Amino acid sequence: MNYFLKLNAVSALYGLLVCLFIYSLFSSEQIHDLTGLNSNLIWNILLGVALIFLIVSFIIVPLLTKKWLESRLWSLFSSVIWLPYFVLFIILTGFLFPNNDLNDDNFGAGLILLFFLIFYPVSLFITTFIGTRLKKST
Repeated sequence: MNYFLKLNAVSALYGLLVCLFIYSLFSSEQIHDLTGLNSNLIWNILLGVALIFLIVSFIIVPLLTKKWLESRLWSLFSSVIWLPYFVLFIILTGFLFPNNDLNDDNFGAGLILLFFLIFYPVSLFITTFIGTRLKKST
C-alpha cells in the first residue's frame, strides 16, 4: 500500500509539472499584461523553461524512480498514471483561474502543446525505465 501511494504521488507530481507548463503557455498574454514584457520575450522565456524542464526531467526522473519507487518495474505505470492527474489539475485551474478573453493571441501554442503531449509520455517512460535499471547503492 505504501508503494501504491508513492507511485500516485510521483505521478501527481508529473501531472502537476505538465499542467504548470501548459497553463503558463496559454496564459502568455496575461503574463504580458502583468509584467509589461514583450510577447516574443515571454515566448522565448517559456520555451527556454520548457527545454530546461525536459533536460532536468532526464536527470530527476531516474533518480526519483530509484529513490522513491525503489527501482521496481511497476514504476513504469507512472508514465500512464500521470494523465488522470494532469486532467484533474487542468480542470481545477480552469475553475479557479478562468480565462474568458477569447482575443488572446497564442500563436503556435497548440502546435507546441501537441508536440509536448506526444513527447512527454515517451520521455517519461524512457527515463523511468532508465531509473528502474539503476542499481541501489547500499
